[in-house]
Amino acid sequence: MNEEIENAVRKLGDTKAGWVTRRDSAEYLGKLATKALGALHSFGEEMDVDVRRAVDEWLGRSAAIVKDVKPVAGAQKYTLEELVKSVAKDGSRDVEREGEDFIVQVTLKDGRTQSVHVREFKREDGMKLVQVYCVCGKADESAYAWALRANMKLIQGAVALSKQGDDERFVLSTCFLATEITKMEIKAAIKETAYYGDWIEQKLSKHDEF
Repeated sequence: MNEEIENAVRKLGDTKAGWVTRRDSAEYLGKLATKALGALHSFGEEMDVDVRRAVDEWLGRSAAIVKDVKPVAGAQKYTLEELVKSVAKDGSRDVEREGEDFIVQVTLKDGRTQSVHVREFKREDGMKLVQVYCVCGKADESAYAWALRANMKLIQGAVALSKQGDDERFVLSTCFLATEITKMEIKAAIKETAYYGDWIEQKLSKHDEF
């Protein structure tokens, strides 16, 4: 299979080859990519954590490559509402609106829940970002070193401090460029944030508060 793929890539890049040969090579590679991505996408709800993580990782990498491809004129740009509602799944990921922001109530396989917040904001330099985050627990100075070390284990996002009312809280946060984030990426981010946010919450306390 690898040899066939390499051969198709070589033919596609051979400007001296006939247009039919190059067209057929592009068609072959396109069908193969579509089939592979479709197979990965079909296992997006895989229960095995390691398998799901691998599926999400490679779907994310594929999305990153596609992001660099110039969009077709008139291609749809998703609003925050469209992005968040695309991840909704009854009983597993329930979407609620909170002003201009959204909260996705994620039910994990062990029955615990995690509230994942999604919002848009502009930095001081004018760059528009989409932030995906969850609150993990009350910030305690004795846990600061542990929180920083925990960042080394995270696939995406980072543990940070955020003022929540009168208290400082640990949050798990990831940011994306609003002009580039895809439905696939936000789904992966929400699932990953819920999973690791709950892991952090359990490390900080035995409660299921957030």
